[in-house]
Amino acid sequence: MRSTHAFSLDPSHIDTLSAFSFAAFFQDQKKTLHSRSMMLALSYLIEDYAAAAPETCLIATFQRFSNYRRQVHRYRRFAPQLSQAFVLGFPDEPPPDVPGVTTIALAAEWPLVHEWTVIAWGPTIAAALVAYDEDRWAPYRASRRFQAVWIVSFAQIEPMMTAFYHALGQPAPVVTRDALAIQRTTVAMQKELTARLRAIRH
Repeated sequence: MRSTHAFSLDPSHIDTLSAFSFAAFFQDQKKTLHSRSMMLALSYLIEDYAAAAPETCLIATFQRFSNYRRQVHRYRRFAPQLSQAFVLGFPDEPPPDVPGVTTIALAAEWPLVHEWTVIAWGPTIAAALVAYDEDRWAPYRASRRFQAVWIVSFAQIEPMMTAFYHALGQPAPVVTRDALAIQRTTVAMQKELTARLRAIRH
């Protein structure tokens, strides 16, 4: 079983990660999601499908590690099925130890502290929820207003992933896209999301 560990960032890459933002890739794209219930449903959906797709990398920013703790039971269940899993957050408390999950502590002034992001990227899946806190509150305060986008485009997600790994000082995994499988996964996710949201409303 893979071990869990906190990521130790090389000092030469601190400046890169400290300025990194997933939301910056979509500054000019219309933000259509604002509901926390919708974003939570999407987060769960992406995580569930990531665990079922082979050779998939999952990245999740939780703003604070205390938020991650509330979901740690899910990560203990599906992390072993992932090729890589990164969890990022402000260290308001020590992150839980989960085999297969690499945690990355964020400083309070870094842009990623204000983002709620879940990304699944692999040969048969390309899906991402990218949201940011409009108020940019300090990490120990609960964010209340988000603007978000849902992306299911491999072409949009690939450069974002490459830049993230570059910010860590690591080479990005080589992913051979199976376009047909990605299309099937995307259609299945859209149908499942509709069903989950219908259940929430009722």
